Amino acid sequence: MKGRAFLLSLLLGTLTACTTVPPLPIQRPAPFSIAGGTTGTGGTTEVSYSFKTHDGQLMAARLTLPASVSGRVPVAIFIGGSGTWDSNYFQWTSENKPNFVLPIRGLARQAAQAGIAFIRYQKRGTSDPGGQPTEQWKTAQLDNLLADTRTLLAKVKADPRLDGSRIALIGHSEGTMLSTWVGGTDPDVKGFVMLGLVRRNLKDVYRSQLVTHNGGVFFAKADIQPTDGFLDTAEIEKAKAKGMRFDKWQSFDQDHDSRLSKAEYLALLGSYYDEWVRNIEQAKPEVLVPGNWSPAGWFQQHYRHPTVGEAWQSIQTPVLVLQGKWDINTPVTTESEPFEAMLTARHHPDHRLVEFEGLDHTFRDASGVSHADKPFELIVPWLRQHLGGC
Repeated sequence: MKGRAFLLSLLLGTLTACTTVPPLPIQRPAPFSIAGGTTGTGGTTEVSYSFKTHDGQLMAARLTLPASVSGRVPVAIFIGGSGTWDSNYFQWTSENKPNFVLPIRGLARQAAQAGIAFIRYQKRGTSDPGGQPTEQWKTAQLDNLLADTRTLLAKVKADPRLDGSRIALIGHSEGTMLSTWVGGTDPDVKGFVMLGLVRRNLKDVYRSQLVTHNGGVFFAKADIQPTDGFLDTAEIEKAKAKGMRFDKWQSFDQDHDSRLSKAEYLALLGSYYDEWVRNIEQAKPEVLVPGNWSPAGWFQQHYRHPTVGEAWQSIQTPVLVLQGKWDINTPVTTESEPFEAMLTARHHPDHRLVEFEGLDHTFRDASGVSHADKPFELIVPWLRQHLGGC
């Protein structure tokens, strides 16, 4: 889930700028071409699988098939997380740097080599290739994201090349939510793979990211003279001079000692977060939220939606959860471990959680090097077990 980029917005000022659509912060770079051919790579065939959404948008998708196979094959569908990305789960960052969120094309080839078709598709409101926001980005609200996934699922079931009764949904981050809500009651979905599981409501997840984690990090950096576990007046004024928000901090100084403990500071930051949420709830759905740049409607609809944890109170489908132990976006302690405990308590018949030491939300280590191969090497055998092959 996104969340690291907009703590500063919470601290800088009152977030009432939800009244106009701000300019998009990402500039369009030179056209990006995907390396390699689209057919006959490593015993697989890759073809276009574009589809039209319910509101007439053309969505790019890619289907990777086992080469030289007759008959219908099982299929895995990948559903990405929040933010902007293209059908290869690629994005140009705001600094115009290329970034593969996860190397999904490689996973697609591995699955196809094992006899399982693999589909990945473009995020609504982004360019493909490149994953840059377009004018349609304001329509990337939760209801539309769910509808897009359902449209693709219907296309898969009608495709004579694919076995629509043997489908697996692979979700990353928000994709674990979308896959649950779209496929949780679908008898043709025979398995879920959850990467960076989001168990709770978006409002709670972002509070953990922005207030508990990022607020704690900021407090440790600001507590400098001396490092005594408090922000005194001089430290607060120094932070304010850098543009950080500390208005009305005295009202959170519960013991009236003219300084803030960590608990008092997090309570102050929590009040700013609550204010930010209220402004989002009052905004028009198509307005882009400052600091995060997702449509307000995306937040609003998430806030009202039952959680993944609630949905899985009754889902019996097999599920594999893969999570980095250093994931600060969706920590194992608040997301995957309570999820596994809940499934165990209700005697869910087929679930497994695997945690990866030293890896984050996109399975990178502390230096930013991807180790996605570690979770990926578990996915294809699990798919073969639960879907079979061609």
